[in-house]
Amino acid sequence: MDFFATVKRRRSIRRFTDQTIPHEDIISIIEAATLAPSATNEQPWHFIVIRDNETKNTMRNIVNAIMEAEITSTADRSRIQRLSRMKNYSVHFTDAPVAIAVLAQPWTGGSGHFSIKETAPRDLGIESVSMAVAHLQLAATALGYGSCFSSAPAEFARAEIAAVLDAKPPWFLIGIVSLGTPSREPQRPSPRKPLNEICTFIG
Repeated sequence: MDFFATVKRRRSIRRFTDQTIPHEDIISIIEAATLAPSATNEQPWHFIVIRDNETKNTMRNIVNAIMEAEITSTADRSRIQRLSRMKNYSVHFTDAPVAIAVLAQPWTGGSGHFSIKETAPRDLGIESVSMAVAHLQLAATALGYGSCFSSAPAEFARAEIAAVLDAKPPWFLIGIVSLGTPSREPQRPSPRKPLNEICTFIG
């Protein structure tokens, strides 16, 4: 598939068939992710490929239980509504043939060769892994699969899911990618802001 056609075709897919994904395709997708650029080439990523339904169900139950506890513990109506909506978007990995837990580790500053003097917060580890996830999703699209990245499992149950996956520090969960064959044709892309609003040319 042409690169620009791949970019335009990518969608956030949350509903999948039960069709399995060949192991060699998963390897190709992960290898594409590892070709992403990273700060000082530290490659601070690790991917846990989960095909076991019991593990996925355990993760789903953990996320649902924690989010439900959040809902019942607040009287803020708008927060309740937001959390209730989020529940539907947080555990779609359960129904995907493959769930990929995305882990990062803190950027070390190029093994001490760089001195960060800025006061603005930044995490080049997460920034680097984010680029790898973009590569991963584009590779999945190029091979005809659908995917969706969800950060909610990490936001609500980072430590609990890490324990299920036996992920130990310095690694930490930043999200889970659902991967599989879409159960229906992807919807039209959501509107994008015009270039004159998001891009400035100098010279």
